[in-house]
Amino acid sequence: MKRLNRLKAKRILIICLISLSTYCAQAWADKLLEVPIGISPVMSSAAMFIATERGYFTEQGIQPVINPFKASGAKMVPFLATGQLFVAGGNINAGIYNAIAHDIPIKIVSDKGTVSPQHGYLALIVRKDLVDNGRYKSFKDLKGMRMAVTAKGVSQEIVTEMYLKKVGLSLDDIELKHLAYSDINIALANSNLDASVQIEPFVAAAVAKNIAVRVAGDDEIYPNQQSAAIFYSPVFMQKHPKQAKGFMVAYVKGLRDYNDAFEKGKGKKEVIDILTKYTRIKDKNIYQSVVPVGLSPDGLVNVKSLRDDAMWYYRRGYLRQKPDIDTIVDLSYAQHAVKVLGAYH
Repeated sequence: MKRLNRLKAKRILIICLISLSTYCAQAWADKLLEVPIGISPVMSSAAMFIATERGYFTEQGIQPVINPFKASGAKMVPFLATGQLFVAGGNINAGIYNAIAHDIPIKIVSDKGTVSPQHGYLALIVRKDLVDNGRYKSFKDLKGMRMAVTAKGVSQEIVTEMYLKKVGLSLDDIELKHLAYSDINIALANSNLDASVQIEPFVAAAVAKNIAVRVAGDDEIYPNQQSAAIFYSPVFMQKHPKQAKGFMVAYVKGLRDYNDAFEKGKGKKEVIDILTKYTRIKDKNIYQSVVPVGLSPDGLVNVKSLRDDAMWYYRRGYLRQKPDIDTIVDLSYAQHAVKVLGAYH
């Protein structure tokens, strides 16, 4: 009888412990702030995926809610403006500056892709059959071709023009379409597109599948372009300042893990596993041949590039007024993260 009572007591204790742990877990989950994030499922979003997968956001009291955007940062602007997205990561675009000009204080707060030397993760690719049959031999043969960018007034449009200007051509000499990154390879494969500035891992995938030839990295034509960035919604900054700082701590940890993996080879397999989970390219071998993204381990951005590109948008008529980049870029969140985490080695 005593033995039965002891067993009963143990069962009750176990049930109580399970109930308590479930309650604690639920209580902790209830305390987490849900942070909606807009992000493209591409390699330059690696730090966001790493921080999510490894629980870095949870450590900061944040429940990240990933909202994938097929196309570009331009599509995220209205959701940032209204606070439906607290954070977004995408290519630099005129839409951001136009929203800010209408008194919506979106901020550029961190790096999400710089085309630094040896980091031509954005590259010009040309359909393989056009290279094989001699239709394409050099940049001058881009004339008359159908090319694509993700939207009007985006950073890739600037670099597309630079490829053309190198041989005395302009954007008027091509047919420019608007396609999501994932749709560019499909269009090339179906002969509905001739060439494009494409992003990793889609560049490596196009080459591996003999869809296209990688002609040149953007780092060769426009080195150190700040191609993409992380943006904060004014709602996030004003209503949740503590979590806005914490978010950046988690993100910078992700940036550093990415650099460890692709610059030093440390934990690369595990990071590739994360990338194949969150991006559209599921073949892990593709990630062994990608050109790495330039991502600052401290979350810094190239302000000069932002200024130069903003002037390009203005001259092209995408902007009604010149943006004040110094008031739009706010690196205090990244600086806070570096203070918390220490120097990167």
